[in-house]
Amino acid sequence: MTNYDEMFSCNKCGGENECQVTDSLDGHTITEARATCSDCGFDDYWAYGFFESGQEGYDECRKYNFDREKK
Repeated sequence: MTNYDEMFSCNKCGGENECQVTDSLDGHTITEARATCSDCGFDDYWAYGFFESGQEGYDECRKYNFDREKK
């Protein structure tokens, strides 16, 4: 199961991001966004469920997945 990065959670400190949508599907489903943390000021780019900063080893954001199996 794939865990995706939550867009509104900072990948550096886990704080809250303010996001600016840069691309979407038909104006409904967000596919890309610029993110800036309200807590630490970290700038990042989120696309298709993942932060660009993950390539640099950052991994502090909240995660989500589409697992529908009941536990």
